[in-house]
Amino acid sequence: MNRAAAAIFLALLCSACPKRIEFGPEGQLTDAEQVYQRVRQNQDNVASLEGDAKLHVDSPQQSGTVGMFLSVTRPGMLHLETFDFFNRPLAFLTADGTRFGLFQAQTNTWYQGPASPQNVSRFLPVVLPGEELVAIMLGQVPLLPPERMTLELDTKEGVYVLTLHQGPATQVLQVHPKYLRVVKSQVRGVPGYDLAFDDFLERGDLIFPGRVELIASQARTKLQLRYQQVKLNGRPDLSLYDLAPPEGAKVVEVDDAGRELSGPPPESSPPPVPGS
Repeated sequence: MNRAAAAIFLALLCSACPKRIEFGPEGQLTDAEQVYQRVRQNQDNVASLEGDAKLHVDSPQQSGTVGMFLSVTRPGMLHLETFDFFNRPLAFLTADGTRFGLFQAQTNTWYQGPASPQNVSRFLPVVLPGEELVAIMLGQVPLLPPERMTLELDTKEGVYVLTLHQGPATQVLQVHPKYLRVVKSQVRGVPGYDLAFDDFLERGDLIFPGRVELIASQARTKLQLRYQQVKLNGRPDLSLYDLAPPEGAKVVEVDDAGRELSGPPPESSPPPVPGS
């Protein structure tokens, strides 16, 4: 056997070998309920995030990459700013769980209304509830409430496979054996989307994915968020969630479907007086 053939044979042989699996301090886990609870605990440890990222969108409506500054805080507080190639601001969106505001720099227009899925997802070609969008940006997977679950060890991929069953729906979770964080999530049997997480960062006791990917197959849409410099579980800057329109901006009120309402925007109620 010549050297080239030997190299090819060796490569094929190694590709068929199972990956070496590094488990956490408890060793290999065999109980599905235990893995499920560890996953829930570990992904719930991150409550807020602030920093810079790159958002790549690939969909029939649009494709491209934009720079983004973001600040998200559970359960539904959200602030996103996008920039062009020259780092000039394009727009920013803010939501506090109840109301939202969106400023478009090109038209100097401020849109405001209820924090419905249609409104808080205006930066994206997929529609998600605000709390769900915040959770995904924090590296969390919305989990099916399981009626039953099964656990396997995939030695080829080097992951646990935790499958949650609820009626006709299933959610297959690939779980990192050391970090006990979800690497991939696939929902079948009900409308949904797939998630993938990678480039995990260790920040003290926190494990956080540096790359988040959402795939909505029916909409032929893929979103990829790559974090660059982020701060986890810091004290949120509440000024970022201020819903006052920028000075001089045209104000447009929209309904929960994102449709513009005629007439002037309703006056906001004054804050309650302490002690009243």
